[in-house]
Amino acid sequence: MNTRLLSLGGSQMDMYTGSLTPEAIFNEIRGQLRLAGVNTRADYEALLAKNGGYIEVVLSDASVWILRLAEDKAHYIHLHPGRYSPHTFRVKASALKTALAYQAAAQHHLLTKDLLADLNRVRKELRLSPLRSISESGHILEVIALLKQD
Repeated sequence: MNTRLLSLGGSQMDMYTGSLTPEAIFNEIRGQLRLAGVNTRADYEALLAKNGGYIEVVLSDASVWILRLAEDKAHYIHLHPGRYSPHTFRVKASALKTALAYQAAAQHHLLTKDLLADLNRVRKELRLSPLRSISESGHILEVIALLKQD
């Protein structure tokens, strides 16, 4: 099991489900920052300082993105979808971890075709509590279906 999945935390987050590619998202955000006169890290830090430490950016598909200062010195723009933004899906971290681990197991042909057993096996590896029934896995199955989309 990839222990990096554990770093997703234990709360919930918003996943972007719109049609913009990561490159298009970055280009639109970069363009809006340039229009705001942001060309350097210092410019970016000054803009954030004037706006309470973050800014909201609306993209061409109406999705809202939150920009903050990242800890990485070279890649200093931290962005994530806004809470309940258009084209986002609110997901619990445990459901996302389970879905990602399940997809990885499927890619490596490690599934047994017993959905509940397979989900519980990956959840055990993630140190998550087992599901008692498939009816408890609705949110996880929604996330798996989202991950399967192109």
